[in-house]
Amino acid sequence: MRHAGCCAISVGKLSRRGAFCSTPRIRGALLSVLCLCFFSVVPQMRAAQRRITQGAVPQASVDPRQVRLPVIDGTDIRFARLSTADGLSQTKVAQIVQDDQGFMWFGTQYGLNRYDGYNFKVFVHDPGNPNSLSGVFISALFKDRDGTLWVGCDQFLNKLDPATETFTHYSVPFVTHISQDTAGMLWLASRTGFYGLDPPTGRLRQYSHDPNDPSSLSSNDVKSSGEDKGGRFWVANTEGLDEFDRRTGKVTLHIPCHEPSSVLSFYEDRFGVFWIFRSGLAVFDRKTNTLTHYSFHEVESLSTALTGVTAMLEDENGTLWLGTHGAGLLKFDRDHRRFIRYRNNPAAADSLPQNSVDSLFADREGSIWAGLGRKGLTRFATKPLPFTRLLHNPSSTTDPFVGAIYEDRQGVLWVGTPEALNRIDRETGHYTSYRRTAGPAASTDVITIREDRSGNLWVGTYGHGLLRFDRRTGQFKTYQHNPADPYSLSNGFVSRLLVDHNGTLWAATGDTLNRFHAATERFTTYKLDPQRNLFYQELVEDREGTLWLGTDSSGLRRFDPATSQLTVYQHDMNRPGTLSDNRVNSVYFDASGTMWLGTQNGLNKFDRKKGTFTAYTRRDGLPGNAVGCVLEDDHGDLWMSTNNGVARFNPQSRTFKSYSTPDGLPGPDLTGWGACFKSPSGEMFFGGFSGATAFFPDGVDTLYTPPIVLTNFQLSGNPIEIGGHSPLQKSISYASDLILSRQQNIFSFTFAALSYSNPATNRYRYKLEGLQGDWSEVGSDRRLATYTTLPAGRYTFRAQGATSSGAWSEPGVALRIEILPPWWGTSWFRVASAALMLVSIGLLYQARIHRMKRQFQARLEERVGERTRIAQELHDTLLQGFLSASMQLHVATDSLPSDSPSKPPLSRILQLMGQVIEEGRNVVRGLRSSQDPSLDLEQAFSRIRQELSIEEEIDFRVIVGGQPQPLHPVLRDEVYRIGREALINAFRHSRAMKIEVEIEYGARHFRLLIRDNGRGIDPGVLRSGRDRHWGLAGMRERAEKAGARLNVRSRAAAGTEVELCVPSQIAFQCQFSDRWQRWFAKLYPRKAGTETTEAKKEGR
Repeated sequence: MRHAGCCAISVGKLSRRGAFCSTPRIRGALLSVLCLCFFSVVPQMRAAQRRITQGAVPQASVDPRQVRLPVIDGTDIRFARLSTADGLSQTKVAQIVQDDQGFMWFGTQYGLNRYDGYNFKVFVHDPGNPNSLSGVFISALFKDRDGTLWVGCDQFLNKLDPATETFTHYSVPFVTHISQDTAGMLWLASRTGFYGLDPPTGRLRQYSHDPNDPSSLSSNDVKSSGEDKGGRFWVANTEGLDEFDRRTGKVTLHIPCHEPSSVLSFYEDRFGVFWIFRSGLAVFDRKTNTLTHYSFHEVESLSTALTGVTAMLEDENGTLWLGTHGAGLLKFDRDHRRFIRYRNNPAAADSLPQNSVDSLFADREGSIWAGLGRKGLTRFATKPLPFTRLLHNPSSTTDPFVGAIYEDRQGVLWVGTPEALNRIDRETGHYTSYRRTAGPAASTDVITIREDRSGNLWVGTYGHGLLRFDRRTGQFKTYQHNPADPYSLSNGFVSRLLVDHNGTLWAATGDTLNRFHAATERFTTYKLDPQRNLFYQELVEDREGTLWLGTDSSGLRRFDPATSQLTVYQHDMNRPGTLSDNRVNSVYFDASGTMWLGTQNGLNKFDRKKGTFTAYTRRDGLPGNAVGCVLEDDHGDLWMSTNNGVARFNPQSRTFKSYSTPDGLPGPDLTGWGACFKSPSGEMFFGGFSGATAFFPDGVDTLYTPPIVLTNFQLSGNPIEIGGHSPLQKSISYASDLILSRQQNIFSFTFAALSYSNPATNRYRYKLEGLQGDWSEVGSDRRLATYTTLPAGRYTFRAQGATSSGAWSEPGVALRIEILPPWWGTSWFRVASAALMLVSIGLLYQARIHRMKRQFQARLEERVGERTRIAQELHDTLLQGFLSASMQLHVATDSLPSDSPSKPPLSRILQLMGQVIEEGRNVVRGLRSSQDPSLDLEQAFSRIRQELSIEEEIDFRVIVGGQPQPLHPVLRDEVYRIGREALINAFRHSRAMKIEVEIEYGARHFRLLIRDNGRGIDPGVLRSGRDRHWGLAGMRERAEKAGARLNVRSRAAAGTEVELCVPSQIAFQCQFSDRWQRWFAKLYPRKAGTETTEAKKEGR
């Protein structure tokens, strides 16, 4: 059972395991205080006996012995601090939980705080909002199995709805602790009794102390409650701990605890041990119903016990942690049967901020949070940090600067500092210092260390010459510059040492390279640039035996000892591909032979074939541009110290990962003299201005992938409230969709990866799908994505987070966004506009057709009138004249004798005149009226052959397609006359053997097609007609005036096709429905004259 932040170990089990076997010293201490313990316990036993004799509830027995444990101080934990300066609403944090999303929640005396690693959001009572928190003083905080947060606050219990950030209130006063059993029931401890709450129904039941009922609760002032792993339920109150039967509401066992304290709680650890803590610490053995008290004392003083346990917690590794009032934070060391204490050290900023700890909580990453009495919050990692500090002494006031690090062939680690050469025992952490001369004031200023093949340890110093250290005696032999000896060391400043492939020792001094001859102990000097005083920062040898020297301001030098040839590489701002900076701190050859240089302005890769350099800086992900030293791990990754932490570089992907102080580094700046070393075991060491660190590259990266959430949403830079007319109906952390108006197209999102180990180094990337195709990668200081004046449309905002060395939190968070267009750009408006446009086009088209019909009708009426006039004139003049002449000629012919030679010609003239008169009558008949309405075009065209008295064998047929519809009478006449003319030409002139007429009644047009297989029409005649023949021209004129299209296609010896097409709106009489006719009649009212003319035409 885990409860109330406490932790426990069973006496019976511990004694069997030997966890608390007393040493002789402790046994003596136990004997010296046995009497005191006995007299302190006797009154409790008597009080318990009185209750038993009353026949009340069975009482637990108290072991008169007290187990004492030693306490030592620890300094291996680094505490991160959070206070009101960081946004916390109040300094006293008594409750801590983490919700299902990963947010941290803190209860204070003024408000409920939600923390995302960067910012606090505070919930307090708002008198104008009935759904706000019921008060400001948080007395209890609990997350149930469904992830719901319950908050005890003044007169009410509050349930938080995180989606709407509103609270539901339950009338339970002064709730100080909340627990939940396996059945899902919530149990509420308060100052006025004990309550059971059923979350689904809201049903509440109260249990209280009844002085007349011995089996009732021991007190109404209930401190805490909880269910153990065996299903037994316990209630802590001011009188002790009661085992509570939830079915009957009765107490079945009482454990007396009468020490005065505001806290009484318990904890069951993973071993099933049941701890009880109040002013002191005790363990209850549930098999024997025995309570055993524990105390812990400082090793130096066994007479003073440390009391006042406020919280207990067991971390994921099984380690027990105890919070106390005044004694700091305690960690139980099972292996050594002791407590390790962590207290505040005013000289160490990363020590425990305050010795009073109110609450403990372990988050998902395994880190522990501690709520402090008056200093806010602190957090620390229970897992060992990947980077270990060397020569760490929190009480020391000396400069932490480390100038050199080296591990010799015996595995001994040597660290050079301004004070001394230090030998470190890696197992104990203790170190031994060796100074150049005796006395604490004497400085050694070690800046480089190397071991030669003979096992001598050589030390280069800043101004004190070259030292050879005798590890047996702990003494130094000094090599200094002697102006009178040309074979002495050239300078007392020795910045770099090198043992080459031949075993020769080289020393780089201020401006000279020195070669040491071990047999004579003399030096051969090489002044590589006599014109300049160089200051060497680096000295290495490549595979060919060439020496490479980095300088402080003159770039890189390549020196061949065999030929004394010197090559210089320097930075030139006017030439791309040169060194990024002339200060070269480090030169390193990786396993492939590639040269890498750490400069004061970036990491450089040297291409020896081209003689060019490629630089990597902060823009590429390097945490700091000043690179102190470079090493390579077993996987081919480069590690380097910088002025802003340690960086890891993957040459294949060209990506960096960065590590900083929260990862265990002694400080940010590890540059200086380029101190670094890689041991045969793969362990790496870096040193510089902030101190020294050691780490194994394979143990650095974390596998934790933090969840990422949206934490804030703003419109035009203003925060947005939830609900009402706001676009946010849910908290932005829970929203999946967002609909914005066109005026709300300037917005921003803030996001956070909920990893609290080192939030400052968390990485982020985001994009707005629909606008961006690629991710935008940013650091934790740029967690704000802002978009301005976005056009209307649909977008999806995506964000992912990662720790400094972890994987991205895929798929991350996604929020669908729709920016609505203006009303004139909406879909309904576009559809309505398109529909209106189509209707308008249709109406305009119909109006045009109606106008065309009216114009056509008027033209037809004019033509009918003209034809009637012509017919009348022809009948009254020409035909009457022909008839009179014919009659007179007939009389004259009859008067001639039968044998008169003039009679046959006159008879032929009479015959011709009769034919002309008949044709004239036909013409007049055609001009005066249309064809018989009862006779359709099929019948009319079928009769033409008979009218023409064609006797040749010609295959003639008339074909009708579609559903016949009545044509406009005048148009029908025009169609007939065009068709008649075409058929007369075909019968009389084409010499065709086959003639076809196709009449098609279509939905969109009326079509007449006349084809023959005759000799065809000459193309010239087809284009311009024949002199004094008006057949084709007349057909075209009729078609044009009727609003029809006439096509004549003909080819020699291939026949002729005459095609006439008339739009259906013009051709057919009943094209529209009555409703449309009435609508058009209103829109285009007919004139009285037109109606009269049409009526007359219909009457004919």
